[in-house]
Amino acid sequence: MSKSAKYWAALAAVALLQIGFLAKMAFDRVSLIKSGREIALQVIPIDPRDIFRGEYVILGYDISQIPASKGGSENFAEDLQRRTLIYVTLKQGADGVWTAKELSRDYPKTVAPTDVVMKGYVRAAFRAGNDTFDTVAIRYGIESYFVPEGAGKALEQGVQDKKIQALVAVGSDGTAALKGLIVGGERHEDPPLL
Repeated sequence: MSKSAKYWAALAAVALLQIGFLAKMAFDRVSLIKSGREIALQVIPIDPRDIFRGEYVILGYDISQIPASKGGSENFAEDLQRRTLIYVTLKQGADGVWTAKELSRDYPKTVAPTDVVMKGYVRAAFRAGNDTFDTVAIRYGIESYFVPEGAGKALEQGVQDKKIQALVAVGSDGTAALKGLIVGGERHEDPPLL
């Protein structure tokens, strides 16, 4: 085999690996959205635009900032570093919205059938006036929602009026994917882009 043929064969192999990797990511995402347990989270507004990706809404959640006391000990958040993997056990409220029940550094050994565990990453741990950490800020990877051109401001207003909830699919490992929104009681699910 000539040097040129080896080069093109190697290039083709690399391209196939990359395509395979992207296809697996897309398949995993679609599988999660179709088969993950669906929950509704209350949305908190943050920011409506990104010049490079089009119009979108940054979503914050009630479960994005959780009292460190939900970790079970007074010093739970003491040595939490940014980007530390963390698990949040959620329970469903009477209104159908899910709220934080418990924080843990490892996936819980037992989970009640009525609960859901979501995987997230620590953004920060905040100190109270007495130098103990009292709040853990968490990112779940479901904070951006792309909207049709011109719809961002209307969605942002709905979020401010507490009329919007996020539909989230949660896998058995705690991975979450944003399925859509509930706006004023009406479901808006979008086909996954990945």
